[in-house]
Amino acid sequence: MSGPISGRDDLMASNVIRVTVPVKVANDLDAIQRVQRDILGELGCQACCSGWDIRFDVARRFQVSEDLQIQSFGPG
Repeated sequence: MSGPISGRDDLMASNVIRVTVPVKVANDLDAIQRVQRDILGELGCQACCSGWDIRFDVARRFQVSEDLQIQSFGPG
């Protein structure tokens, strides 16, 4: 029996799914459930996450344009 998968190796596993959401979505139960349902639909079954390692990250990186528009673009 092998030991636990190291941090870098588990990210390479084919069953790992990374989803980055804005804070507003992460803090809204209905919204995050909709995201989960839609992601599961993309994976083949909206009602089942068996076999998938879905990891949610909250967007923490932002870019500000010259006209002061803020855009979120991924986890920090």
